[in-house]
Amino acid sequence: MKKLDRYLLRELLIPFLIGTVAVVLMFQANTLIAVSKEMQVQQLPALAIFQYILYRTPGYASMTLPVGMALASSLALSRLTRESELTAMRTAGVSILRVVRPVVIVGCLVALGNFWIVERVMPQSEVRARTMMNQLAMLGAAPTFRSNVVINIKSYTASFGTVSRGAPDEVLLTQILLIERPNPDEVWMYSAKDGTYRAGVWTLREPYLRILKGEDLVVAKGVQNLVINEPISIGNLLAQPQPTEQSLESLSKAIQQNRQMKRPTTELEIAYHSRFSVPAACILFALTGPVFAIRLSRSGAFVGVLLSIVLVLLYYNAFIISTEVIGRLGWVPPVLSAWLPNLIFLVLGFLALRRAE
Repeated sequence: MKKLDRYLLRELLIPFLIGTVAVVLMFQANTLIAVSKEMQVQQLPALAIFQYILYRTPGYASMTLPVGMALASSLALSRLTRESELTAMRTAGVSILRVVRPVVIVGCLVALGNFWIVERVMPQSEVRARTMMNQLAMLGAAPTFRSNVVINIKSYTASFGTVSRGAPDEVLLTQILLIERPNPDEVWMYSAKDGTYRAGVWTLREPYLRILKGEDLVVAKGVQNLVINEPISIGNLLAQPQPTEQSLESLSKAIQQNRQMKRPTTELEIAYHSRFSVPAACILFALTGPVFAIRLSRSGAFVGVLLSIVLVLLYYNAFIISTEVIGRLGWVPPVLSAWLPNLIFLVLGFLALRRAE
């Protein structure tokens, strides 16, 4: 049986590499086209553009690895069936489930690799990509402005009405509100019409201080300029961190903070559970791809390619509808919206496997 496993692994390797690399190149090309359309490329260093595309590449793993697994499993089993090798295996007493088993094992390994990339590599690379994009935007596009920005600065929760670029390396802030809780029964609130951030220093001009103890207002007065030393990336201020830039631990903390602040958490919860469900699609395609390929292999030599494309398109369309529509509208819980496409395809795969067996 070890010979059978090695033989199937060889059949999977080349289609998997081709499918994965081809989709990565497609995403990289689309990124280059988008940068060219949005910015004046002639003003940008070629190396910086290359670095930006390189930083974005780990983020494509959640899409490319399942595609590569779908292509590999469909092509391999389609060829084995079309050339009667699967029939010979069945004649020798090997069940279809036994033939599919090494494919599923490979799918599990690819899923683990996918999870490691999107959890350990992607968050850092996405932050670097956003930092690089901010630098490119300063050279080849108009400055980016944000409104209603909420971040943490040391022990403060900070809210800004608008955030915009000023002089080089300076950020202009308006409608500022800082909230600090030195102890559970006391709240300090600083409000200011405007302020700045430069070189790691926050300055609030003539803020008004209110101190609450329980439900009583004990202090209400204007104070001198408030200065806080807390360096951050300007890019993090001009654009809120995206779920792809956060690890599971960061997403979990963000969910808890939003719940405490009575803010919506649906988007963050969907992103959290999708961090598991999307890599699991590699296992899903390792199971469903061979089963459907066996049933349709007599239809032609390219049925494996066509089948893998159809499976991927169906899955990702179902995933987008489930997470972006069904989940965001609250029709189902976030965890179910992230896993619903996987469950549907899993049931269909097992039903087809039983019929094929």
